Amino acid sequence: MAGTLYRFRNFTLNPDARELYLDDALVPLPVSVLDCLIYLIRNRHRTVGRDELTAAVWGRVDISDVSLSHAIMRLRRLLGDAGNEQNSIRTLPRLGYRWIVEPTIEESTAPVVVAEAATSPAPLEQDISRTPVPRSRRKWLVALAALVVAALVLVAVMHPWRTSPKVDVATLRSVMVLPAEVKASDEWNWLRLGFMDLIANRLRSGNLAVTPSETVVGLVNAHQLDKEFDQASAAASNGNLGDPILQITPHASLVNGLWNVRLEARGKNRKLVVDAQAKDVVSAGRAAADDLLVRLGRTPPRSDDSNPSVALEEFEHRVSAAVLSGQLQVAAQLIHDAPDAVNDSPQIALSQMNIEFFTGEYEASRKRAETLLDELPKNADPRLRARVLIRLGVACFRLDKNDEAKKAFTEAIQLLDGQNDPDMLANAYSGLGVVAGVEQHLEDAASYFGRARTLHEISNDTFGIARVDLNLGSVTMDRGLPRAAVPIFEDAAARFQNLATPEALNSALRSLADAQISLLEHKDALATTDRFWPIEEHSRNPREGWWLRLSRAVVLVSNGRLHEADELVNLIRTSTDPVKDDLVRRENDALAADMALLRGDNAAAADLAARAMTPDLERTNWQDYAGAWVTRIRALQRDRKLDEAAKQVAAFTAWKDPGTNGRHPLYVTLVQSDQAAADGKSADALAGYAQAMASAERLGVPEDIVVVGEAYVAALIANGQVDQASAIAGRMAQWADKDMRVAWAQAAIYNALHQPDASRLALEGARELAGDRPLPPLIAPAVAH
Repeated sequence: MAGTLYRFRNFTLNPDARELYLDDALVPLPVSVLDCLIYLIRNRHRTVGRDELTAAVWGRVDISDVSLSHAIMRLRRLLGDAGNEQNSIRTLPRLGYRWIVEPTIEESTAPVVVAEAATSPAPLEQDISRTPVPRSRRKWLVALAALVVAALVLVAVMHPWRTSPKVDVATLRSVMVLPAEVKASDEWNWLRLGFMDLIANRLRSGNLAVTPSETVVGLVNAHQLDKEFDQASAAASNGNLGDPILQITPHASLVNGLWNVRLEARGKNRKLVVDAQAKDVVSAGRAAADDLLVRLGRTPPRSDDSNPSVALEEFEHRVSAAVLSGQLQVAAQLIHDAPDAVNDSPQIALSQMNIEFFTGEYEASRKRAETLLDELPKNADPRLRARVLIRLGVACFRLDKNDEAKKAFTEAIQLLDGQNDPDMLANAYSGLGVVAGVEQHLEDAASYFGRARTLHEISNDTFGIARVDLNLGSVTMDRGLPRAAVPIFEDAAARFQNLATPEALNSALRSLADAQISLLEHKDALATTDRFWPIEEHSRNPREGWWLRLSRAVVLVSNGRLHEADELVNLIRTSTDPVKDDLVRRENDALAADMALLRGDNAAAADLAARAMTPDLERTNWQDYAGAWVTRIRALQRDRKLDEAAKQVAAFTAWKDPGTNGRHPLYVTLVQSDQAAADGKSADALAGYAQAMASAERLGVPEDIVVVGEAYVAALIANGQVDQASAIAGRMAQWADKDMRVAWAQAAIYNALHQPDASRLALEGARELAGDRPLPPLIAPAVAH
């Protein structure tokens, strides 16, 4: 398709491809800086406010002013707006910015690749209300899963992965490397075939069956081979080259003295892209080919380079690439076959630490980090020591040792002062942010993440920016704003998918599913978990795998698929490690309690909820702890153990939760109202429900509104106040086609209004949404005497 090009001075901007050229050279810019330029040029006929520009580029307005100011400053430096001169971007005090160069606009006839755009946020006694409090499912533990991946990206950042979906290596019988596409001066024309041969030989050395270059050149010269895979496959098959094949197109461009190499590998319904950068084209090509081999599950050939520093850098890059792409066996084999120059280096221990972490051996990773810190000499590179400290901090957090994690991250920041390593410093600040988040110091968390994001932008670290955004999404969720969190999680997941970092992608998907459930988007949440299902194909970390199964079970319950959820809950109960997986077992008990409450097994629900309420769960995830407590109280009330329920209500009321989003007071009012209804104090119950409903609507989370509204409607009908009940049900009606509780409330209202046909239709809708969940009986309104 055609695209619009903007030409001004000696620059050419292609907004669809997100590319800026100075003369004929591609200008490397961070995505956010380029997006600022595109937005200003497209809106050049008016002044763009700072908040508007921030929202358009970053998807929200709560971005540090430093980020925007840095982006504008970088553009001005590039465009020649030095000193007080404003020849391209004019600042209008208190108003914003305006683009003042009128470009020449033309339509490009060449196909353009449309880059992914930034996503903006959108903007009882009656035995009802069995659904418990929505749970956060350890979003902060989820968010930190990407931090170790980020530490790996510090090594592999110049070689990011992009893939979708995985290549089936088992059926791969032939690989074909096409002539390279080269963007450089004429003296590099030889690279078209020479680079093709270099890549082919490197892949062949990794034990892939590669079509001889002479055959490929012959097919090209005979016009039997082009860029379309189907035609290439047909030509290859006619030549008895085997089918299916993987077709690889190398790209090499020289920009500002740096070679950028991209290998695009395509097969039927599959695509894989790897990038590398280096000062010489051979090194960049070798690095890209090695990354491709690792992604295909093959071990790259050992380098012949005798330079120890080069061998060490290559070793770290390969192991990091293998871990990033989930090829842990390849990573372990690389360590086993490490060259002599590497064997005695700290990088071996660092690489083993990464593998231990991603296989869920957090304690082993922690101990190895502490041992390495003790062994490092006093004059060791401070950046090396900081890397170890960051890994130690992440492992400590996973082991719920928050104080030790903070100490490790803080020491890393001190060591990195003045070291000019923005990415590693950003990782240390992110670690502090995650710890602050889990401790509900949300302002501190947002501040740490803001610093981290600015540092990642300085170095154009796409993965680091996505990881920080994932964490900022978690802050948004803890502030009780799931609607604003959804686009943040979606954008982070899209970027992780492009970078092919499976563990980070899984973290984003789990967080996204949590937010979708809070918004009553149950089918969307199920589709989100489908993206990491089955677990065996998407995660090699057994510890993380249990959390993924639990997330899937939560979503299955919300979609009424209790029998499938039963299988997962039972698997977690019987197959997890009582020590290593204690927290996931406690949250599994909480979910089992929710399911028992839904089925009306009140005694089991109370027992399971009590089992879930451990001090460790209270410390690490207060919202899930509170949710289990509410389930326990409601189960006792329904089981008519009112004295015991009253004691739990009093304890829950007195409990000092660390949250600031107002949900605990809301649920205190709710269980107090439930208790009043169970005790026959109708007036007190209705007054409490009215207060809880007002709080829920003020907070604006649909799940909370429905939990309260369901109980309130039932109580109003039971007390003969059908008109008031109808008004409350009407305030929930927008979710009637998504949530069985709302559909049930409508059926109960129609039944109380003596409209049997409408009641029957609403009840049928509720039954369809309920799935395996039993529906409570409709309530007959009180008869006036």
